[in-house]
Amino acid sequence: MGSAFAAVNWNGTANYTVAPGAQLDEEAVGPFDTYDMGAGVVLLKNTGGNNYNGFYQSFVTNHELASTSVNAPKLNNTYELTMAANFTQTVTPVGGSSSLINVNGGTFNLYFDSSVDRNFGADTGFTDGASILSGTIIGGTGSAVSSGSMIFGVTDITVKVDSYNVAVFEPDTITDAGGIFTLRLGSPFDAALLGSVSSVQGNAVNSGDFLFAADGNIALAVPEAETYGMMLAGLGLVGFMVSRRRGSL
Repeated sequence: MGSAFAAVNWNGTANYTVAPGAQLDEEAVGPFDTYDMGAGVVLLKNTGGNNYNGFYQSFVTNHELASTSVNAPKLNNTYELTMAANFTQTVTPVGGSSSLINVNGGTFNLYFDSSVDRNFGADTGFTDGASILSGTIIGGTGSAVSSGSMIFGVTDITVKVDSYNVAVFEPDTITDAGGIFTLRLGSPFDAALLGSVSSVQGNAVNSGDFLFAADGNIALAVPEAETYGMMLAGLGLVGFMVSRRRGSL
């Protein structure tokens, strides 16, 4: 998981009863370190050559701690958590039926909504809540392989968390995140989902586009303890230098 700091998994709680628009019938969940996403969709639009613009939207099905599900009985009953992301990527054929995937950058938002109203077919309900966590997709790598009319891929992305609701998340030490997503096109198991989708984030699915089903997770991260020590030592040195400079005036 790349970032400006070395990172380890964040371990904390999220109190959704204090999120913007909460109706007080939500819950506090934790401790957890990962959001497990349900089956979502990725739309890829070619922008020339091997380059694509990507649009992703999905919803959280579970909170996890060390890969174990954390109890959150009200999730997707009295409230929902949805995610939307925009990104650019390059897909490079490497011979035969294989390709390499490079995610070049993008943005993402995690939304809280007190109404469970997401709808893939109508392309609504994914961004109408309050953003409680957002960030920049720094990059990512992966691969894909085609088999007949089906394509399967895996992508590992790195994220810098730019902002989050400090009233919701405790402790407020989140700096980074990372995710692993699987992509599927042409699988009969996804036919009902993909068959209902005609647009993603308002972008129509046109001939020549690729529409994938996507599963994945987002693990939240914090700087390592050693990094905190270096940061504090640096601040102490700055304070010492300022003190010396003032003393010499």
